[in-house]
Amino acid sequence: MRKKNVVFVAFLVLMLALTGCSGAGTKKTASSDSKKDGLTKITFSEPARILSMAPFYVAIAKGYFKEEGIEANIASGGGGAQVVATLLSGDAQFGLSAPASMFKPLEAGKDFVAVQSLNSALTYEIALSNQYLKEKKLSPNASLDERVAALEGATIGTDNVGDSGEIYMRYLMKLHGKDPLALKTVKLTGRGPKISAMKQGIVDGGTNSAPFSLEVEDKKVGSQWIKASEEPAYGHMAWEVVFANKEYLEKNHDLAVKVVRAIGKGIQFTRENPQESAKLIVPYFEGTDVSILEKSLIGMKATFQGYGEMNQELWDNAQEPLLEFSKMSQITKKQDTKPDGIWTNSYIEKAFSK
Repeated sequence: MRKKNVVFVAFLVLMLALTGCSGAGTKKTASSDSKKDGLTKITFSEPARILSMAPFYVAIAKGYFKEEGIEANIASGGGGAQVVATLLSGDAQFGLSAPASMFKPLEAGKDFVAVQSLNSALTYEIALSNQYLKEKKLSPNASLDERVAALEGATIGTDNVGDSGEIYMRYLMKLHGKDPLALKTVKLTGRGPKISAMKQGIVDGGTNSAPFSLEVEDKKVGSQWIKASEEPAYGHMAWEVVFANKEYLEKNHDLAVKVVRAIGKGIQFTRENPQESAKLIVPYFEGTDVSILEKSLIGMKATFQGYGEMNQELWDNAQEPLLEFSKMSQITKKQDTKPDGIWTNSYIEKAFSK
């Protein structure tokens, strides 16, 4: 009898060991999003909190994701490189970032595909300090060509030296026949540090997406000098795109359709209701007055086109400056920008087909 008990105990120990081994190697993958309260959890990675992403925040606030059975979570900060890292690790399923964030890993052989563009124009602004405007006797009524010329010799604050803000600014100078190297940049991450440095005379101005210029003017430090979208090529450009691993999209096609439908509704609502949208996204921009958000969204209204559809020209206009200043961007390979390659409208078409 004692022998039978020993055998039975040994059998139980063996079964428990095997059960433990089978569970130890379980790992959540990007294609096995967990569910909570009947909702599929999806993490979206963004480089920072940016007003250009407003339609995405609006889609969350309006409940468009929940209508699609999705719980949208945000991983924010760390720049474009962090967005890519979270996608590759499976910690996030979708990235929201500037095209440059996609081009770098594409060049390294990664297989990313953009399914939507939150903006159809570059949303950068360049603001100059009152001191610089006075010293250079610059007129707010100057032509775009004259305003671009005023950047020669200026020291401009940008989030990171060699980032998209700097590259698109220097390329703008080249487009207008100015020396793109006759400009000095200083790393000042965020709107606040740029405004503070302008006030102290450390820099002559700064470049950032909205609501940068309005905040500069609100603090009486300077004025908006150039709105990037004034340049035709920048006024028609893919910006802040929604992208993911191709394999993930193929395995989760229906889920991806739901994502672009939710964001597409957010784009439409933001375009048609900028005042209400500003109120909805106040929690995402702590410390920024709702009136500034409202004015900024009204100013950006033209960048929120359709449901986020893209075309080849939008992508060409985004890629060319990065290739021109390849030493800064570290992007040297020209990507094929034809439809259904690195970008596709197929998910949007499916989401909004009648």
